[in-house]
Formats: sequence, C-alpha cells, structure tokens
Amino acid sequence: MTYKVDPARLKSTFGKPELARLMDRLQTRFERGIDSPTLTLPNPELAERKAVASLLGRPPGSGNSIRIAIANLEEVIQRAGLAPDLRTAVESLRGPLRDLANERAATQQRWQMVFDAIAAEAKQRGIESWLDRLRKEGLLKRLAKGDPGKATTLLHQALTVIRQLPGQGQTLSTLAANTLGDAHALDSGRPVATLVKRALEQTALSESLNKEQEESERELWAGAGILVGGAITSTALVLNLPVSGSSFSDNIIHQAGQQGEPLWLTLRQLVRDPPQWQVEGCTIHICENPAVVAAAADSLGGSCAPLICTYGQPRAAVNHLLSQLQEAGAKLLYHGDFDWPGITIANGIMHRFDARPWHFDEMAYKVSLRENPLAHPVTATMELKGRPISAEWDPGLTQAMKEKKIAIPEERVLDILLKSLQEHSQ
Repeated sequence: MTYKVDPARLKSTFGKPELARLMDRLQTRFERGIDSPTLTLPNPELAERKAVASLLGRPPGSGNSIRIAIANLEEVIQRAGLAPDLRTAVESLRGPLRDLANERAATQQRWQMVFDAIAAEAKQRGIESWLDRLRKEGLLKRLAKGDPGKATTLLHQALTVIRQLPGQGQTLSTLAANTLGDAHALDSGRPVATLVKRALEQTALSESLNKEQEESERELWAGAGILVGGAITSTALVLNLPVSGSSFSDNIIHQAGQQGEPLWLTLRQLVRDPPQWQVEGCTIHICENPAVVAAAADSLGGSCAPLICTYGQPRAAVNHLLSQLQEAGAKLLYHGDFDWPGITIANGIMHRFDARPWHFDEMAYKVSLRENPLAHPVTATMELKGRPISAEWDPGLTQAMKEKKIAIPEERVLDILLKSLQEHSQ
C-alpha cells in the first residue's frame, strides 16, 4: 500500500502541546541515528500521559515514566494513513531532519584540517607539543568559539608572531603592531596573546616558570626577548658580577664591581643589552634580603664574591638574570630567611635554576640557633608562623624548624654569610 503524507491530519494528531515532548524525542532519535526499539518519557504530567494513551489506544497507566514502542507508533501512522513511516511524519511536522553524525564527522574533518595546515611548521619550530595540546585541550576551539574558520585565522596570527621570536628587546605593543597591525592585539586576555604565551610556556626558555608569580607574564615575554610595559620597574640587585664584554651593560657592571658597589639592573637592560657574563664554573651567591648586599658592600667591597639579591619573591628581572647566568655556566648557591616564605622561595630557585643551598640546611639552622643569642627566648617577631613548607632539598630542615618554631632572618646570620662571601672571593 502506498501512503501519502496528510499534513492536516498529522498536525491535528501529533501537533498537540501534550505530545510536544514525544515529538522532541522522536526528532532527536532520527537526527542522532538512535535505533533503540523503544523511547521513554520520564516524569510525565497527567495530560501528557492521557494524550499518549489515546494515541496508542491503551490505558494511561500510573508509573514514573511512559515507555513507548517505536513499532506501535509506526503502526498508528500507517494504519491511519497519515504518512508512509514515522520518520516522514516527524520531518513533515518539524521540517528537514539533520544528520548529526555526518555533521560531527564533517566538523571533525574541518578541525583536523585546521591543525594539519600548520603541523609541518610547528614541528620545524619545535612547538609541535604546543599544537598537540591545543588540539587535545580544546583551547583553540574555545578561543574561536567553535568556528574552524576563526581558529585558522587565530593560528596563523599566532604563527606570524612566533616567527618574530625571539625578539631583540622590542616592546610587546611594537611586536603586536608590526605583526598584527594592532598594538593591543597581544594584550593579556586577547586570543592571539593566549596562544602565543602557551607556545612560550612550552619552550625551554620558560618550562619551569612559576605561574603563580606576580610577574610571570612579564618574565615569560622577556624570555622571548620582548618587553612588557618597558620593563623598567622590574629590577635585580647585584654585586661584583664578572663580565667580559664592552657593551654599555658590561661597562657599568664592570665599573660598579671595581668600586665594590651594588648595582640595580633592569629587565629592559638585561633583554635589550645582555651582558657577556664571564661566569663559566664561577660560584654566584644568591640572598633574599638587600641588607645582606649592603653589608657585603660595606664590609668586603670589591673583594666580595659575586652576589645577587632576590628582594623577596624573585621578580622577572631576577629570574631572567639567573637564567642568563645558568646558561653561561655559573654555579648558583642560595640563602634565604629561615621561615616558611623563605623556604618557598628557595624551593623555586633550587628547582628552576639547579641551585644548591648556601648555609641553608638543617645543620646551618641549628648552628644559627646555637650561636645566635638573639634567638632566645623566642620573641613575637621571631616566632615561626604560617603553614609549614617542605624544604625539598633537605626535609630535615623542615622538621627542625617545626620543632624549634623559631624564624631566623638573614640579618641575624650576617657574620656567617659575610665570612663565606670573603672565602669564596675570586
């Protein structure tokens, strides 16, 4: 028997509000290619229950759901001469049905083409892991709001920027203007900036970057030779660092060292005019507090071993300087305050720059307590407070500090540090 579609009767039979949810489920079933012999309507209202029962010619029932056999619906439609089959009936009422499986396959193919288009260049530039993570984590899709065309544009814009890296100390806004035609295109939060920074994070220049650090973004760009905001306010305090070049930076560092005077180096200077460090096999001491540098300059002057101050949690300039010195072959030693923030700073520096402790272990802590009369009795200012942090290089130090509950700032052990700096003078 040949069935024709009867739109008017179909609408009067299936177009009732009480059957809207049933039609929604049927449309979803056909569009998704579901072939289950039944469908279920959970938690039906009484009107919905009665409408379905009337359609199928059965009692309304009283359960928590309505279970409907697809074959029964097909039979109702054909027996009434409403349409040749259930799918045709749904399509007549709801319009053309989508093939979601094919749509998904086509979309996946488009996205595959987005990544494949730059795969060769990403591999050539050593950033294939960046591309792979963009694919797996869905970041590019989110930035492009699910649009493969927009994603292609963003990727090519990111590559345009990456091709210009490392820079030679130009500002971030200049890089953005020259590559993308918009001085703000690489501002924090912009899609291309996010993609480029992800690439930088996965390079050797910044693989150990502390993402919680206040100046992490400035440091990240500096590692690629790009300055954020001029990079003048981010500084590093140094004393007697050896150099061998003749640039402006080399000259002022050398002159300050001849006089045994501390010197502030800006991130801008370290990026735009990097010194030629003469530190192969040289030991560089690192302290946390500027008072140590001042005391070393006053007491030892030009005979003090090379010294750098982090001034608390290292900022971009300090980290960039330490990276330069490490790459130049320096051996780094670190000392900080015997308190939990000091341990946190030390963990970061020792992990990232392969530094070793400088009178900053369990034995040194106990010696400092024994030889420092100011540490007894414990005053409010010397009481060790806060959440304990494990000293990754010496768990015994953490245990000793937890037992003694005494904080020892660097200023209380100046004699030990100055004697060490004198002994290691080159």
